[in-house]
Amino acid sequence: MKIALAQMQMDIDKKINEKKSLTLAAQAAKAGADLLLYPELTLTPFFPQYPSRLLEGMGISPEAFSIEKNADILTKFADTARENDIYLCPNFYVKEEEGKLFDRSYFFEKTGRLVGTSDMHHIFTAENFYEGDYYHPAEEPFKVFPTPFGNVGVVICFDRHVPETIRACALAGAELILIPTANLTTEPLDVFKAEIIAEAYQNNVFIAMTNRVGDENGLVFAGDSLVVDPNGKVLAEGGSDEDLILCDIDTGEALRARQTRPYIGFCVPDRGVYDFEAEELSLEKEPSVEDVYMAMADYDEGDPKRIQHFTKVYYYAHLIAVGEHLPLKVRQITEIAAMVHDIGIHKAEKSFHTTAGKIQEKLGAPESVKLLRDMGFSDEIVNRVSYLVGHHHTYTGIDGIDYQILVEADFLVNIYEDNMDLQARENAFGNIFKTSTGKRLFRQMYPVE
Repeated sequence: MKIALAQMQMDIDKKINEKKSLTLAAQAAKAGADLLLYPELTLTPFFPQYPSRLLEGMGISPEAFSIEKNADILTKFADTARENDIYLCPNFYVKEEEGKLFDRSYFFEKTGRLVGTSDMHHIFTAENFYEGDYYHPAEEPFKVFPTPFGNVGVVICFDRHVPETIRACALAGAELILIPTANLTTEPLDVFKAEIIAEAYQNNVFIAMTNRVGDENGLVFAGDSLVVDPNGKVLAEGGSDEDLILCDIDTGEALRARQTRPYIGFCVPDRGVYDFEAEELSLEKEPSVEDVYMAMADYDEGDPKRIQHFTKVYYYAHLIAVGEHLPLKVRQITEIAAMVHDIGIHKAEKSFHTTAGKIQEKLGAPESVKLLRDMGFSDEIVNRVSYLVGHHHTYTGIDGIDYQILVEADFLVNIYEDNMDLQARENAFGNIFKTSTGKRLFRQMYPVE
């Protein structure tokens, strides 16, 4: 994926900042970016440089710079994400209904849907950073947002100085962590850079940090935005001026780093220390989805048709699972099943000279059990995947979203490979497809004639 960092100078006028922010989204999308990260307090000057009592003495309330929880600006960012087909992660000062104020990042997907929010947890207070006067600490754990490119966590500014915050996101499955920040030229920037490098290395994750720039009443923001890979290599770095920094990353590198150097895999995820929201704590103790892909490629060695078929089914299953917001464990089962669904086909051809679906199901289920058990998967995964393999040509009694997605993904590929006629395609659409993401993919390939 390609990520973009909006290194911005803020104006005292919210409208100017708003226009600049939305324009940058269009520019980033035009440059091919899949995701744009904005700096901390995207819409306002850095008001926490002043103690709240100083502003109050001037007749300015601490909430004067905030937006309401349902402010129109959120709709504008959602529309901009949809219109430009780009993920957006802005950061705002937000007032909740009960009056609490938060330093909050938003995560909009390409469709414009708000996937979720993340608030600052650790509120720093010192000269030039009187944040304790303004922000309420987060009341929810760290969260990780799924995307087709990988799982994305958000850690806001000072939170990154507390090592458990980055680790919490990594334990929740993040491959990429975004940090909106406000770093000054007077701060130890070399230490800050070393800190990000170390945290990326220690947690096997990509980290992208975006900073403000410019002079705000004597405070000079440094820029120096950067992207670091899971092995501690700096991939991109900004200067001290406004800039749109672009960087290509392969989030699979995070998974590969966890296999070859599994630092995060040896962390004991004590929820009393690492406050995060995830379906499962296990990350490295089980083989990965990528391991299954290579095992199936070995199984089908010399048969490019079969390898290409399960590759396509797997990726469509992945896209639908992400689009339907499946929990990580259910998504894992769905993707594994998509890769091994036709594992019985070689035995069917050899023993019965057929590729009939029912024979594939009968022979494939025990084959999938053997493959996955030999790889070290848990009984929970082995049993469910083998059930799906044993039923993937059975279109009645579908008993779960993983089953539904596997059938839809297989049909998306088979319709093209089998050159189904219009009537057969439309019958499949009407009788098989239930998920909104699956229907969308279907119509993108096979529009109504």
